[in-house]
Amino acid sequence: MNPNRESDENNPPAFDAADFMTTTEHSMEQEAFSPEHLQKLIPAVHRGAAECSQAISAWCSAPLSMTVERVGQSTLQQATGLLGTGDAAVCACLMGMEGSCTGQMLLGFEDASGLTLADLILGRPDATTSVWGDVEISAAMETMNIAGSAFLNGLAAELSERSGQPIRLLPTPPVFLRDYAASLLQSAFMNQACSDSLLVYTETRFELCGRPLAWTFLWIPDAESIDHLRTLLQSLPLTGHK
Repeated sequence: MNPNRESDENNPPAFDAADFMTTTEHSMEQEAFSPEHLQKLIPAVHRGAAECSQAISAWCSAPLSMTVERVGQSTLQQATGLLGTGDAAVCACLMGMEGSCTGQMLLGFEDASGLTLADLILGRPDATTSVWGDVEISAAMETMNIAGSAFLNGLAAELSERSGQPIRLLPTPPVFLRDYAASLLQSAFMNQACSDSLLVYTETRFELCGRPLAWTFLWIPDAESIDHLRTLLQSLPLTGHK
């Protein structure tokens, strides 16, 4: 069922360096990335998050930070909990990734936290807005446009510098969706793998003025790009970034 789907246009666990590289109980042969691959990917996703933090802080005119919690590998069924497990609908801005790698990015939030974002951007007192209108949806999509573009710029710059190869990652226009968490994540992961295969994603945490926000940003490379990234990462030296 789809409670309210717009086609146009949770708090993650506290950060622990030991949890940054997360896998399931599947064997190593089934994993998309080895622990070494994931370790090499860490600096790139951190740089993407840092550039995203700067961009959305300027956009919101407030100190808003995005921190990488972990790079995860899981089945689609396990991944559905990333946006919540309740029966209430959640919102998401979904944006494609093109260029050297392809896939999806997703900024997810429950109604209350998403409308808080809209009030902040539109210069309204907190809790002013109670329903999603065209202006609020536009504000959410522009936030995704800025966050996703900055994240990809940082990710591509780090991978390009370390590999010596030109890496170009380009965002596509975002769309706003409102649906149940499982349906939203199936839309985001649909081009990556079959439901019984392992999926790869980056999970992040947001804070506004030092307070956690119930937003979730996911970077989800598709199956073809996972193969490309695996080859690229294999050629990179390990770094000391934790």
